[in-house]
Formats: sequence, C-alpha cells, structure tokens
Amino acid sequence: MGPLRDLAAVFGSRGFRRLLSVRVTGQFADGLFQTALASYVLFSPERQADARSIAGAFAVLLLPYCVLGPFMGVFIDRWRRRQILLVANIFRAVLTCVIALIAASSAPEYALLVVGVITISANRLILAALGAAIPRVVPLERVVTANAVAPTLGTLATVTGASAGVGLRFLLGGAGDTNDSVLIAAAAVVYVIAGALALRLAVDALGPEARLELPPTLQAVTAVTRELSQGVRAVLSHRGARESFAVTGAQRFAFGVATVATVLLVRNTFASPAEPDAGLANLARVVLVVGIGLLIGAVATPSLARAVGTLRTLVIAMVLGATAEVIRVVATAQGLGLTIVLLSVLLLGMTAQMTKVSVDSTLQRELDDSFRGRTFSLYDLVFNAAFVAAAAIGAFSIPSDGNAPVVEAVLAVLYAVVAIALARAIRSAPPTRPEEPLQPVVDPAVHDPI
Repeated sequence: MGPLRDLAAVFGSRGFRRLLSVRVTGQFADGLFQTALASYVLFSPERQADARSIAGAFAVLLLPYCVLGPFMGVFIDRWRRRQILLVANIFRAVLTCVIALIAASSAPEYALLVVGVITISANRLILAALGAAIPRVVPLERVVTANAVAPTLGTLATVTGASAGVGLRFLLGGAGDTNDSVLIAAAAVVYVIAGALALRLAVDALGPEARLELPPTLQAVTAVTRELSQGVRAVLSHRGARESFAVTGAQRFAFGVATVATVLLVRNTFASPAEPDAGLANLARVVLVVGIGLLIGAVATPSLARAVGTLRTLVIAMVLGATAEVIRVVATAQGLGLTIVLLSVLLLGMTAQMTKVSVDSTLQRELDDSFRGRTFSLYDLVFNAAFVAAAAIGAFSIPSDGNAPVVEAVLAVLYAVVAIALARAIRSAPPTRPEEPLQPVVDPAVHDPI
C-alpha cells in the first residue's frame, strides 16, 4: 500500500497536478512537432536518410542548447519559473508557426533548421524549469515518486503525440512537405494551450525563493560563467551528484548511437528506402515500444530504489542496457527481423527511464534550491552533448542500412563497464543507513524516445 499512498499524496497536491498538466500538454506538442520534423528531414521522398544526415539533424537541434543551456540555468534561478513556462511556451508556438510556413514554402531547408534550433532551445529551457520546480510542489521525501510520475507521463505524452502525428500524416495523404507543415502548425496550437495552463499556478508558486538581480549586460557573460562554476563545484562536492553525471553521460552516449542505428534500420532495412511512409510507420512502432519500456521502468524503479537503493538501481539499469545491446548484436549479425530489434528497444527504454529518474532524484535531494536551475541546465548539457557526440561517431561508424554489430558490441561493453564501476563504488562506500528520501517512494522517467 506504500506506493499507492505515495501516489495519492503526490496527486493530492494541486500544484503538482497543475504543473503536470503544463508538462503533459507541452510534451504532447513536442511529439507532434518532432514527428513532423523527422518526416520533413528524414522520411521525405525528396530526401534520402543516411547516418550523416541523421547525425547532422541531431547536432543542429541539440548543439546550440549545449552551448546556451547552462546560461539558461542561471535565469531559471532568477526568473519566476511559472513565467518561464508561460512565456517560453508562447514563444515556441510563434516559432513553430514560422517553421510551418517555411516547410510549406520553397524556402531552403537550412532556414527551417535555423528556426528549429531556437525552438528546441526554448523547449530545453522549459524542461529544465520543470525539473527545478518539482520540489516546490511536493515534499522532498516524495520527489522520487514525483519524478516517476511527471517525466514518465510527459514522455508518454510525447510518444502519444508522435503516434498521433504519424496517424494524422497518413490521414492527410502520407509523405509531403505540405502535410508536414500542417502537423507543425497543429503543434503550435497545443503549445499555446500549454502556456495558458501555466496561468493556473500562482506567479511565485514555483520559486525560486530568493530572486537575484540579473547582471548588467556588459558583465552578464562573466557573471553567468562564474555562477556556473559555482554550480559545477556544487555538483563536484556531492559524490552522488558526480556519479549521476557520469552515468548520465555514458548512458546517453550509448542511447545516441543506438538511436542512429535504429532510425537507419527502420528507414532503410525493414522498409524500402523508396517507401518513406513504411519507414515512418516502423519508426512509430519503435516509439510505441520505447514508451512501453519507459512505463515498465516507471513502475519498477521506485520499488527497486526503496529496496536496494539508488546506486544498485542504476547497476540494474546498466545490466539491462548491456543485455539490450547483446540482443542487437545477435539481431544485426544474424539478419533477424524488426521484432527482435523491438525487444532490445524495449530494454533500452527501461534503462533510460531507470537512469533518468534515479539521477533526477539524486540531484533534487542533494542540491540546494538556489542551485537547482543551474544544476539541471548543466545536467541537460551533459544529457545532450553526450547524445550529439554519439550521433557524430555513429555518422562515421554505422552503415546506411543500420547493421553495425561491432558498434553494438562496443556499447554492450560500455554498459557493462559502468555497471561494474557502480558496483565497486557501492562496495567501497562507507556503511550508511538507507537513504531516507527513498523510503516512502514509488516510480521514475526520460527526455526523449529512440
């Protein structure tokens, strides 16, 4: 009855429910937007996808946030987070409308990607603000449960939005830039709704408690850099935070390489390269299975954390990741079909979810509220930079058909090495009482599906 009692307590918070509505609505729009963007760039009859085009798309969308994201964290610790959720959602709705117009016109593709960079950057600001705000709407002893519910439902909303986007695309007539622009415009409408939902929260409800003055313009970069260094020191001063960042980097790197390989498999191996609609349908199946993996991870992680602790939960997650990669090695080496690859994708979804909620909870529990915005922005920096680095390496190591058993074997070894390192850290740690914030918890979550 403990898990049910924790869930009831979390959902009993009106602030949490309202914060969750903003997340779920916004991430549903993310699913619509990402499906339309993937369709336009990777699943269009006019454009052929290879590892380099996929890596380039990820780099264009994520690298700018890797540069700007940590600076955003300083503003998250200064600006009212409720206002961030409102203004940033409206801002990205406007930008999404611009992208829809570009997709429907004869404008060059790079114009769409440039505006897409800014849009995705706003999205990362919103997610960082949501992560920093959770301890403001639930007690600290229930943040693991909140991290299980909020990011998990948000990610499932993204999966649902992506699936809805695929369905709408077929209803509109299949592949085509005009149809993609309609989907992008629909996402803009949902972003406006997400922004409006933020108004149900009080202006100061999400903190931060003490808002400082923004530094003068000429001193802004220096001041922000100095404060980010303080955030880095705050992370380095906590062993759990250090380990969390390291595990996140390794897991996201492996996840990124697997993402490139999976997209190529469903685009060029399990469907004819000349039939982008079939490839997109396969990708929809992958996204659905990832969502199932996230849900399973959400159900399993809190009980594991309560029973064995956060570090051992991460060990289990890494073992699952290694198992998934071994399955992919066998599948690609033996030429097995989509079903066996989907099994590996299921396990990778579970791994990602278990890692994400464990890390989120550790950072929220160990770091002071005044540093949370900067910490989560640095966390997102690692999260995205590792993924982009993986995509770049995948661009030169994965063939256009996605069959790369040697690469998958290396990823299996990486997961195994991280699992062993965590196990050794557990053995070398001084004996302590069980982590109190994990005692009454229940469930977990991740940013984006394969």
